[in-house]
Amino acid sequence: MSTVPIEIAGVGSTLQKLRVSPGFDPLKARVGPEEYFLLSRIDGVQTLREVMLATGLPVERAVAIVTKLRSLGALLLPGETTPPPASSLPAASAKKPPPELDTSLPDPTSDELKALSEDNVLDDATRRRILALSRLVATRDPWALLGVPQGSNHQALKRAYFKLSKDIHPDRFYGKQLGSFGERLSTVFEATARAYERLTSPDAAKGAHNQRPITADEQPQSPQEYAGELFERAIGVEVGGDPLEAMKLFAAAIRLDAQTKYLRRAASCALAAGQPRTALEYAKKAQAQSPSDPSLARLLAISFKAAGKLADAEEVLVMAMALKSENDALGAELRSELAEVRKLIAATS
Repeated sequence: MSTVPIEIAGVGSTLQKLRVSPGFDPLKARVGPEEYFLLSRIDGVQTLREVMLATGLPVERAVAIVTKLRSLGALLLPGETTPPPASSLPAASAKKPPPELDTSLPDPTSDELKALSEDNVLDDATRRRILALSRLVATRDPWALLGVPQGSNHQALKRAYFKLSKDIHPDRFYGKQLGSFGERLSTVFEATARAYERLTSPDAAKGAHNQRPITADEQPQSPQEYAGELFERAIGVEVGGDPLEAMKLFAAAIRLDAQTKYLRRAASCALAAGQPRTALEYAKKAQAQSPSDPSLARLLAISFKAAGKLADAEEVLVMAMALKSENDALGAELRSELAEVRKLIAATS
């Protein structure tokens, strides 16, 4: 399927303008990052087809997400004021099926693309599977990570866990050159073990018999909350003197929530790690989000300079000095950076 279909089963025509059900709670429904991303584009103004195309997701994935959101009662068709009962929805069932492991890696990050081209003993299929599992780790959904429907019994959980752990156990690759995948395997394996432990714990086994109210601390984390947790961990690792390891955590946080402050700190960390291209990538995105911030312009100029693009650095610094700022110290830093860049340009001309 390469084009948006005319109709989607259980939803109808993709030329309809759908709305989000007012009572739908994405957190309680354990909606994942991609699902929330598409849901956030539903506004009652654009047609479903326009929304699906605007997300940039593969059509098959977008169709699956729309079908799932409809089955969860998240989407209202034109004329509806409340979603139909779950029993009347074609996609609804007693157990919500887990998302398929998408090894096509839609919208790959620069870190993932780099990993796919590494020189190690793993074949492409294994690399993609590990990277896809790493994405599931970030969603904090234990059912999805184990690849079982929500509500699966203990036997199904045990069977899924032992099969998965056998495939990804680090000992299986002992002594082999794995590159960055060595750490990824350990992370996925540990997350899988935690997921199995969580779902088979005595409290989880009580299921519906456990009438204790769910507290805020027990609610599933949103992608933004998890991004904040990753960001704080990255800062701690960076302060501890390991900028390369910190960059992995910064990248994971930005993948979930590309806030300006995350991009700023990640760019600075990349400069400290001696990776100017990555720093430039983050700095460009940060400056694009806040073009009137002279401090971000300075960071962008420093990144250009580190990457050897002196003319670009000079241009950015000149524009930064024209921006309004009451910070005299920042103004002095900009003048100093500009003088240094011009000195370097003169020396190379």
